[in-house]
Parts: sequence; C-alpha cells; structure tokens
Amino acid sequence: MIYIASIEEDHSLIFDGPVTYGDVSPKILTSSNLEDVKDLWEFTFLPNKEAEWPALRENALDAMQRIESHIQKPPLERSILDFGSGWGFFLAVAKERQWITLGLEPLTTCSVYARATFGLDIVTNTLREGLLPPNSFDVITSFQVFEHLPYPERDIQILGKALRPDGIILIEVPNIETWTVRLSKARHRHFVEDHINFFSERTLGRLLEKNGFKVMDRYHPVRRMSVRHLFERWIPSIMPASIAGTFQNLLRKTSLWDRTVGINVNDILGMVARRL
Repeated sequence: MIYIASIEEDHSLIFDGPVTYGDVSPKILTSSNLEDVKDLWEFTFLPNKEAEWPALRENALDAMQRIESHIQKPPLERSILDFGSGWGFFLAVAKERQWITLGLEPLTTCSVYARATFGLDIVTNTLREGLLPPNSFDVITSFQVFEHLPYPERDIQILGKALRPDGIILIEVPNIETWTVRLSKARHRHFVEDHINFFSERTLGRLLEKNGFKVMDRYHPVRRMSVRHLFERWIPSIMPASIAGTFQNLLRKTSLWDRTVGINVNDILGMVARRL
C-alpha cells in the first residue's frame, strides 16, 4: 500500500465534520438557497463544473448502467447513497433513473448547489459511526473519495453496515499502477496536497475483501471531458507548460475547445463489490 505515512500539514483534509465558515449561520448546512453560499470560496469553481455537465452526465450514465447490471430491484424501490456527492451531478442522473437517492458531502457550497439545482437530499457532514441507518441502501457509491481519507478501513466498515445484505458498493480512485504515473512522476495530476492514499487493483481489492465484501467487477472507466478540461487539467502533468500553453491558445479559438472526448489511460481504478 502506498500512502502518506506522516501527515505534517492537514489543512487541506476534511475529516472532522462539515466545512463551516466563521460567522456563517448554521442554517447553511441544510440550505437550498444559492444566495447563502455565493460569497464562499467553493462557489468560484462552479462555472467550470457546470460547463463540464454534458461530459459528467455521460460519466454518470456509464456508472449507473454498471450498477444496474448488478441490481435486480425495480425502479422506485432501489436506494443509493453517494459518499462524497460533490455538486450532485451523479445523483441527479440516479434520480432521473428513479432511484431513491441520498448524498453525503462535507463541502457546504456543493451541498447547497445539489439541493437547489437538482432537489436532492444531501447530508452535509463527514462519515462517522451512527450517522447512517444500518441495512438501508442497496448501493453505495464513492467517486474519487478514498484517496482523501485518513482512515479508509474504518470508513469502509461504516459504509458496509449501512448497506443491505447483498448490497453493492462501487468505488473509483486514482490508480497508482499505471504508465502515466511512471512517466510524469511527481508532476502527475494525482499527486496533490489532499491525496494521501494511492491504491492499486491489488490494494483496493484487499481493502474490500478484508472487510466483508466480494469483488464482482474491476474496471478502468473511460473518463469523458471537454477538450478545455483535458488541456487545462490533464495535459500539463505530462507535457512542458510552454508546449501545453501553446496548444491551449490554439484550441481556444476553435469549436474543438468545448467538444467532449473520452480518455482512458488506466489512471482511474474502479471496483464493484457485494456485501457478504
């Protein structure tokens, strides 16, 4: 297992309750009004996220189709929890497909946006014992979350208790065993200040199997994104900044800039596992 052994600075980690802001009213934790969060720092990321909605929707549909291949329950009887639900884009697609949805998200602005925009039920908090009712969900999903967690084994145990017997969990994390990591080394896009665990197929599988799950499916998802996102977020990690900047300047002037493309370089790892 590859991980940060000694955390000397934890300001970028979220592990002790929801993110709150000084004198901001506690009502923000349940608010559905975007006016309550428009002055918070997270709100500055929203335009880029909304611009990516067409691509994010396709990614969510891929995940939902994978999940539904393992679930026999009819629509309106299936329940799903998204652990680390972010802006609510994935759960919005699940809701469209007639799932009973719940999100758990510590970032306040993301939670408010998900409620206001998609009418989702979001708990603004971090995962802890007693927060989720036992044996309650057919499916739990977690996209790009477990790399942030100081205590991933404790968290997988808590999530396991919240699943119904034979329920399934889908986890996606950065993959440490891929050629892009070997090529980019310290410049790789996964090496950021709030990533402290770096899973491989072997270590993620072992985490699940050690804690009462049977792995049903291993995969590397195609990640759809705009050309804009590709050249602003991915390419700089594998290409000198001057060359990447030249490509950005050229592409911004074309219709390709907002086009959606699918990328799969095996640097994201997904697993579906069933609770035994």
